[in-house]
Amino acid sequence: MTPFVGVVCLLVGCAAPDADVGTRSGAASIFVTDATGSEISLPGPASRIVSLVPSATATLHAIGAGDALAGRTDFDTQAWVAGVPSVGGGLEPNLEALVALEPDLVIRFAGTQDPRTADRLDALGIRHLAVRPDHVADIFETAEILGRVTGHEAQADSLVTDIRRGLNDVQARVAGLPRLRTAYVLGGTPPWVSGPDTYIDEIVSLVGGDNVFSDLEALYASVSPEQLRTREVDVVLVSSSEGFDASLTPGARVVMVGDILEIPGPDVVSAARHVAELLHGQSLN
Repeated sequence: MTPFVGVVCLLVGCAAPDADVGTRSGAASIFVTDATGSEISLPGPASRIVSLVPSATATLHAIGAGDALAGRTDFDTQAWVAGVPSVGGGLEPNLEALVALEPDLVIRFAGTQDPRTADRLDALGIRHLAVRPDHVADIFETAEILGRVTGHEAQADSLVTDIRRGLNDVQARVAGLPRLRTAYVLGGTPPWVSGPDTYIDEIVSLVGGDNVFSDLEALYASVSPEQLRTREVDVVLVSSSEGFDASLTPGARVVMVGDILEIPGPDVVSAARHVAELLHGQSLN
């Protein structure tokens, strides 16, 4: 599995199409517009949800709707989901296992990486909505839409408020620190890096890093050793345990951050704080 495919599984749809995500309510039914622009109606709050998106799974828990989770993916490894059945991967899940869970709603990917699941769910008559966790703003939109479909709107609003406040606090704490030229490497040979207009790029920028690959034409791409050697880099943030050849960036600090930035969900504040401390080499307290 290439680092790009791995991050697709976690980020869920890096190249998803742009769409407005919104909600409106009817007298009895719930209506939501998902990340593909499709409108989904439910007769009431969903109570048996299969989530194919790890960040959505975490969001359901964060807004107090974890009890509605009937199924998850193998990528959901939190302790609280240990007793929840898995339907395999988020991309093209095991449909037989999914159907057996009798869901009243499936949360799925909004990207082009899974071209068949939506049609298969339609054929089975199973409601589904797509989310697109590509950016920080998508965290808020996902929380709001999941709050609506589960009847936890107030909790979703509180979560969004807390995340905004937390990110503003992290940004304020690094405001007086030098900005550092940063490369975010997902792993692989040649190395795969985060380009512009990604969730990772947004968080790195927020915590005081300037992405040295912000000029790439792709969201994520492999770069040659020569491309790395010719960039002026202060810090290399490495997510993969495969390691990184530090000789490619002489003079730069190489810091292992793990996959903390690869699930854009409700833990974004703690992730941003942790990356900020690693990036600057000091506590933010």
